Amino acid sequence: MKQIFSILAFICIYNLGFSQHDFLFEKKCLGDIRAHEKSINSICLGFVKYQVPNDFFQTAKKNHDYYPLCYKRTNDDFSPQLIIKYYYDEQDSTLLVTSYDWNIMDHVDYLKTDGDKFEVEKKRKNEYLNKYKTIKQELINKYGEPTTIKETISTDGYLYRLSWENGSNNIHVLLNFSTKLKTLLGNMKFGLYNIRVKIEYI
Repeated sequence: MKQIFSILAFICIYNLGFSQHDFLFEKKCLGDIRAHEKSINSICLGFVKYQVPNDFFQTAKKNHDYYPLCYKRTNDDFSPQLIIKYYYDEQDSTLLVTSYDWNIMDHVDYLKTDGDKFEVEKKRKNEYLNKYKTIKQELINKYGEPTTIKETISTDGYLYRLSWENGSNNIHVLLNFSTKLKTLLGNMKFGLYNIRVKIEYI
């Protein structure tokens, strides 16, 4: 019975347009999104204020306050914990962009007191690279080779970018991993440790 339930649950998720990583590749209404996140026991963070660059999506405005519907995923065992932001049109609630962020900065309250978190992340290079490779392969399996690939390794760390341009969406993947920490004023340590998958719906 449990096996049957699991299969049915998988079919339902697939039909909603979600994938192995629960990436949403198709534009859905907020009601469907809420139902899906609830079905996988995500934690709803509500509508959280963010500002984004003006190239974050086609109609994005600089210095504008956006309130994406945000969730914390509990079914992904990678750390830092996955935060999802569903950006929607303020006029008709049409979904514009979904951003999936594994970002240590989402779990840092104060640089002065949480600087040790960067020291921990600096030792996790293989984990970050393996997560990135898993995501990359999943997207290649679905859409083929990326439209653009920029994978740069320097003395400061790793900066990887991928993008796919499709008929129904544009997908951008970003990996930042610092192999050296920067020292800020007050002797505070800082580094970039994040993976982002951004899906813009056309």
